[in-house]
Amino acid sequence: RGMTPLAREAPQLASLAGPVSRDLDRLHARARDHARRGRRPSVVSFTVAAEDLDPIALFEGAAVLTRERALWSAPGEAMDLVALGAAGILETGAPGGGTGPASAAARGSHGPAADHGPGLDGHPAGGPAAGLFAGRDPVAGFAPVAGAVLSAAAAGLAEAWQALCEGALVDAPHGVWGTGPVLVGGFRFDPGAPVDPLWTGFPAARFVLPELLVTRIGGATWLTFNRVVVPDGAGSEAAGEGGPAWAFPGGIRLTVPPAATTAAGERGRRWLSLLAVAAAVRRRQGGWTPAGPGPSPLGPAASGDSPGAGAAAPQGSLPPGTAERQTPGPVRAEATPGREAWEAMVRAALEAIAAGELQKVVLARRLHLVAGAAFDPGTALRGLKARYPECFVFAVARDRAVFLGATPERLVRLRGGRLETAAVAGSTGRGDTPQADRALARALLESPKEREEHALVVRMLRETLAPVCRRLEVPDEPRVLTLANVQHLYTPIAGQVDGVTIPQLVGRLHPTPALGGWPREVALAFIRRWEGGSRGWYAGPLGWFDHRGEGEMAVAIRSGLVRGTEAWLFAGCGVVAGSDPEREWQETRLKLQPLAAALGVEAGAGEVERGD
Repeated sequence: RGMTPLAREAPQLASLAGPVSRDLDRLHARARDHARRGRRPSVVSFTVAAEDLDPIALFEGAAVLTRERALWSAPGEAMDLVALGAAGILETGAPGGGTGPASAAARGSHGPAADHGPGLDGHPAGGPAAGLFAGRDPVAGFAPVAGAVLSAAAAGLAEAWQALCEGALVDAPHGVWGTGPVLVGGFRFDPGAPVDPLWTGFPAARFVLPELLVTRIGGATWLTFNRVVVPDGAGSEAAGEGGPAWAFPGGIRLTVPPAATTAAGERGRRWLSLLAVAAAVRRRQGGWTPAGPGPSPLGPAASGDSPGAGAAAPQGSLPPGTAERQTPGPVRAEATPGREAWEAMVRAALEAIAAGELQKVVLARRLHLVAGAAFDPGTALRGLKARYPECFVFAVARDRAVFLGATPERLVRLRGGRLETAAVAGSTGRGDTPQADRALARALLESPKEREEHALVVRMLRETLAPVCRRLEVPDEPRVLTLANVQHLYTPIAGQVDGVTIPQLVGRLHPTPALGGWPREVALAFIRRWEGGSRGWYAGPLGWFDHRGEGEMAVAIRSGLVRGTEAWLFAGCGVVAGSDPEREWQETRLKLQPLAAALGVEAGAGEVERGD
């Protein structure tokens, strides 16, 4: 094809600028012809090997350059992904079912602070009627829609991505997991819940094809440059701030930000300039601290995708690898719901369980933190990755809001037809001594209540996956998954599938009884009625998948949303027959602690559990 052969060793970043720029321009020209002839968008993806980069430092430092950033770090350092910029954005919100340019009327408003009006289930933005649970029956009057809505959104996303990738020009090393065209993003926990202004910018489903994807796997680092070329004139009515747009069936909309429509080769060269600066500083200092005011390595073309070239570094940032805990100053904490409302909610759940309306419901609460200085997401991510190596560490940044956490729970992984998931349900704390730790683990394994809660999740996963698996492997007994601050019952599940994609599996699985409850729709209705606010992306599916539909999604628990001096932390627990409101409150305090500690909140502040 006349392309520069992919590097088989890790070259210096500066040496890549010329070859990468030329090859991107060639691919972009071919994609432009392809889009014009086919009258549909076309994808360009080009991957090269590169020298090593610090993923968290890169995520943190790029905050001055782009408002679109994401980080994914798999357990045991098996894989790190850093997604920077947006070549294209796929999200829910396009009315109707047509395919083609999205007009201004069809698109509605779009931007970094846009959410999308009515809920996906057709309720007004305020959500279902407030009287849904009026009267004595806590689950009366519910029409099952939420699970079906998420399943439809996931299916629409899968179809839109497949259509977008048809005929894509992909130059990626064969067999390297997590390179080539990769979407990174997540889903709202419950698309049928009322829209909460707290989650502005995090709609029901939103996945980004990054301009630059940095992949670290198997001791190597790879750079993937992506572009989306929309036919000339497509979306011209809506091209303003949001850039060209394209509507797919199923209510999925593609938007190409203006910064991603500039010359492909020059844009790639500027990204490489940024990485070269980062790598040089890392080699010299052992880490990269974002620079202060000064020209952006991406130049003026970045202005459409950044808070502004030369913006100041995030307040309170520390060099990567710094062991100090950040000190956000005095912190005020407020729990929602409060203690009395929480106990009333648990009692109502127990009444519904006793009446046979529910088998289980997972209830969550939020902790609103207000600090004297800005929280530092980069330092928090480094702390989470160091202290919780068994967890998926993640972050998704939209402008100045960062959703981040460390979750022990994989929703689903799909590679080469092999599916992997896990049941994580049933919890206890850690002991002060090895003997006490073992005693708690033994009590967890022997607890009828915890075993039944866990068995419910295993049964649901088996029954949901059996229709799409040629073979399904489910151990007879759970084991104990031990984390730094908590222990869980854990059952890994694997299977072989054909012709199924990650979004389709998400639509089948989410929410599992470990996240919502059972029966699913009745539990979701109970949650909407009693929790008093949308969970947003908390406990929703989050992760990545490639142009083959393979990838990995986790459940975004043990997480929070950080915006400047404010943070909202979330934690939940499963309520089954025999649950105790006081014990469940203490369990959520324990689960709030890891992220609070990573953000520098002192133990004992507000509702934060002591004993870090």
